[in-house]
Formats: sequence, C-alpha cells, structure tokens
Amino acid sequence: MIFENYKLCPDLNTKEICIVLEQYQEGSFVTLQHLHVPKSRMSKDRRLALLESLICRFNSKSGLGFDQIVANYLNKRGKAPAHENSFQVVVTYPEPGVLRTYCGSDTKAWIDEVISSSNFRMKTEEV
Repeated sequence: MIFENYKLCPDLNTKEICIVLEQYQEGSFVTLQHLHVPKSRMSKDRRLALLESLICRFNSKSGLGFDQIVANYLNKRGKAPAHENSFQVVVTYPEPGVLRTYCGSDTKAWIDEVISSSNFRMKTEEV
C-alpha cells in the first residue's frame, strides 16, 4: 500500500479525529482551521455531513448559494438544473493505520482517523 504522507498532523492520536479546512489562495493552500475532537463525539455519517457543511460555508470565500447547494445533491440525470460536484469525497491513507476522508477541491476539508492503532506511527518499511 502507498501512503500519501501529505500534511500529517503530528498531534493525531488514537482517541481523536483531526479536522482540517484549507483554501487555495494565491498559488498555494492555506490552512483556515485545524481542530481535534474525541472520536466518540461524531459518527461516520456525521463526519461526512460536517465535511459537506464546511465546503458549503467556506467555498470560494463567500460559500455556496442555495442553487449550488441543491445542485450538489442532484443526480446526473437531466440537464436543468445541472448537477454540481463540490462535495466529491475521496478516501486515502496518509500514513499506516490512518484513514483520511477528503471533500472539496479549491476549498477542501478532511478528517483523519486512526483505524489501526497497531500500525499507527510506524515507519512505512515496518508495515
């Protein structure tokens, strides 16, 4: 398995999730928010809803409008109104034992969660 090793949080631990919000500004991504909360405080479904909410609020500095939000929840059948994909969700593995769930593009949010404490913070060669 290949690990992306992208912006790993040094403070991530097995009992918390790490929530990050970034926005593309002047050629690079800037971190707007970074927060740790206990895993037990947020279900997996609520985590996805949170990522979508963060993208709605912070996308393009002014957030998404009513029509854009609705368009993100439409399926791709039909042309009017058009489907949008601001809430595209991607799952990656930033390091051994960690699952990252991304949402967004120019404004992106992600949540890192330790899913295997026995592999967490081990060097890639050891896994």
